[in-house]
Amino acid sequence: MEFEIAKDVHLTTIPTTKFKNSKIVMNFTFPAHHENYAKLALLAELLENCSAQYDSELLVSRQLSKLYGASFGVTVLRYGNQHTLQVSITFPNDKYLPEGEVLTPQILAFLREMIENPFIDGDHFNDAYFEIHQKNMLNYLDSIADNKEFFSTLELQRLYYPNDPDHGHFLMGNKAEMAQITAKSLYDFYKSVLASAKVTILVAGDLSEQAVIDGFKDFASFSDRAQAPYELRVIPKPIDQVQEDAKFIEGSQSVLSMAYELPIYFGDGLYFAAVIFNQLFGGSSQSLLFANVREKRSLAYDIHSSYNSLVGMDSVQAGIDYQNEQEVISMVNQQLKQLSAGNFSDALLDGVKEAMINQHRSEADHLGALIEARYVQQIMQSDLSDEQWEAHIQGVNRDQISQVAKQLRLRAIYQLNSGGQSDGNH
Repeated sequence: MEFEIAKDVHLTTIPTTKFKNSKIVMNFTFPAHHENYAKLALLAELLENCSAQYDSELLVSRQLSKLYGASFGVTVLRYGNQHTLQVSITFPNDKYLPEGEVLTPQILAFLREMIENPFIDGDHFNDAYFEIHQKNMLNYLDSIADNKEFFSTLELQRLYYPNDPDHGHFLMGNKAEMAQITAKSLYDFYKSVLASAKVTILVAGDLSEQAVIDGFKDFASFSDRAQAPYELRVIPKPIDQVQEDAKFIEGSQSVLSMAYELPIYFGDGLYFAAVIFNQLFGGSSQSLLFANVREKRSLAYDIHSSYNSLVGMDSVQAGIDYQNEQEVISMVNQQLKQLSAGNFSDALLDGVKEAMINQHRSEADHLGALIEARYVQQIMQSDLSDEQWEAHIQGVNRDQISQVAKQLRLRAIYQLNSGGQSDGNH
């Protein structure tokens, strides 16, 4: 059921008795601007770990234990042009508690405390608490370089959007931006988020709808707000040539990352064909990249592709030995040519479709996946039933996949090389 708590504050309930737990997810959303990335990441840290009443991580943990082991978290997400602060809590249904115990009001009171009553001193976050978590975030940003795959993904993203910091920028900002934040400026930012962000609440489980509605109406911050409309999909600015960069590191394994522009977005006529194309290309263990580059030729420790239908991108990442880099690039191009020519078996296509449908069905067995699927439907303005989704998948044919493959255009290559240096030219 859909309810409006206030203007641009929406509540969706998903009644189900399938799970022993219930889950509440709150999304505070606004257009993505890179100036806010570091601030929102640090804000998520502060809101997750402390409040005025529970003014230490220990007290938060103790309260969650009292709530029968409820699990609470705050994170930052980006869907296309949408920046999101997501607050979630998972907790047991009342029927599994001691007789007479009603947990929902306590859960909502806890959420209200953590969101609306932060640990502040006057007009700023508590200095000591702020400094601890700012340091934690700086250490985290420092550590990214140690994760070669993730670091390469971020560098590829930077190359893909050379003139667009809102999308070339890491979702959590950088060290310089993080270091500049003050306890006062972050508190001011927090107040603006609470007052202006569009709020989408999803509640799934065996709960009283009325109790949930009443509980959220008690949130003082949930007053009317008006957010300017914005386009969800990201269309990259044209570039004259493929963007390339390389870095030499110590170690035994190199990482090759390639990004292709694929101008097919969610809701477009070839969207489902693009989804299946990616599974055939490198998105599954049945894919051409996995079978030919990794299994047959042993040219990669791992290789996979991913498709983002909100930014119109298909990317490939491979863990390789440096000396095999040119051969791997050549092999990736070969697999793309095969798909463009429709040169793949019916058995492979049928197997990929079957695996996708089975995975889609299995998501209904996970509470978090159920909520995420509903939220994505909402922001995409899609109301496809499971049956309709499966019919679209089954309806994709060889010609459509070939059409998709022909639209890929290489836009960026990033090489994190070990064991030898590269001049970045191909």
